[in-house]
Amino acid sequence: MTRFRQGQSLEAALRRHLLWVMLMVMGGLLTMVHFGVEKLSHDFVLARLEDDAQSLIAALSQTPDGGWQLNFSRLPDVYSRVRSGHYYQIRYRTIGGEWHELRSRSLWDQQIEQNTLSAGQHRTHQAQGPAKQDWLIWEQGFRRLNSEFSLWMAEDIAAMRDDQRQFELSLLALVTASIFLMLGLQRRVLMRGFARLAPIRRALEDQRSGQDVHMPDDLPDEVQPLVQAIEQALQRSGEQTKRSRLALGNLAHELKRPLQQLQWLADQAPESSRTELQQLYQRLRHLIDRELRRARIAGSPSPGQYFDPHQEIPILVTVLERMDNDQIQFTSSLPDQSLPYDRDDMLELLGNLLDNAWRHAHRRVHLTIETLPQQWQLLIEDDGPGVPEAQRRQLTHRGVRLDESGSGHGLGLSICTAVVESYQGEMVFEPSPLGGLRVAIRLQR
Repeated sequence: MTRFRQGQSLEAALRRHLLWVMLMVMGGLLTMVHFGVEKLSHDFVLARLEDDAQSLIAALSQTPDGGWQLNFSRLPDVYSRVRSGHYYQIRYRTIGGEWHELRSRSLWDQQIEQNTLSAGQHRTHQAQGPAKQDWLIWEQGFRRLNSEFSLWMAEDIAAMRDDQRQFELSLLALVTASIFLMLGLQRRVLMRGFARLAPIRRALEDQRSGQDVHMPDDLPDEVQPLVQAIEQALQRSGEQTKRSRLALGNLAHELKRPLQQLQWLADQAPESSRTELQQLYQRLRHLIDRELRRARIAGSPSPGQYFDPHQEIPILVTVLERMDNDQIQFTSSLPDQSLPYDRDDMLELLGNLLDNAWRHAHRRVHLTIETLPQQWQLLIEDDGPGVPEAQRRQLTHRGVRLDESGSGHGLGLSICTAVVESYQGEMVFEPSPLGGLRVAIRLQR
């Protein structure tokens, strides 16, 4: 089973596996061709040497003094040319036990180490000859009349090896070109296959820009189940988020009536417990108002949609002006492009921080969204009373929520911290040049 590393290209993985398979197959093929051609060449040369050996044996004739001679008219002329690449040497022993030699003229002054073989024995081997020749040698023993012979024959196969090497290099070049051609064809096939997935990417981009998702029907059978699963997951996520927010809003509204009864009971309670009940009432009312405000700010859920600040920020400001203070002067510096983050997450994050700044500002709130190397930076500033340095250091601790204490700057850190950490970002609290608090958020691209 093929495994893919994180961030690895599917095309690169398929190309790498195809390359390995082709290298192994072509390597095995080249190895078989090398040894096959070498064996065929050796067998061909040895067969020719055996034929020449029979011709030499047939050309032997005995002299009147009991010696032996060759009839050169029955031998090829190649054995008469010096260093021609074809050689022989015959050693024979007479009845008297003396050894004599018959050598081809092509050997000239080259000395040969010849083995003495019994009749019927033969052997083959290779040796280096003069002038960088590569000899393939045939040796055999035989008897004629009462004499014992050892025949040594050799042929230079250096030229044949050079031809074989050139053939193998040409074959290697052809195999290499075939590998690149097949990789190119594979890339073309993959690009055509991936092109059929382009409608899915365009549909998801439309969804991120706020349009309705319409997945194409004309898709490969292999990816159709995946597309259906994505479409169902987006639909379920949107419906679940919508139901959750609707249920939260309904719960907050339903709690208003018991809250009013709690206020009436607090007003009728004895002095000893009235203050405690009124504080409990104020805390419950604060929590309910905050959840209602969050539901209004978030609006309709759009899971997976990118955050377009030019479209979303004006709506967010309008909601804040209606709920809190319409006398606040809001300014912003926004990019011309969408942020590559989930719209609902950004509304949750900026909605909480802008709501906090709005409620504590005297006159001004400023929002900056800008790009940094490998990061997006969001700055939310106000001209309110600010947060003392000691409390700012506490804000960086996980789980600290000063809004629940009823004092401080009212930051819902459990929400904001969760969103920022989900994008491997950081959130820093520092004094603002406007005089209040500045929240600096940096999110990884």
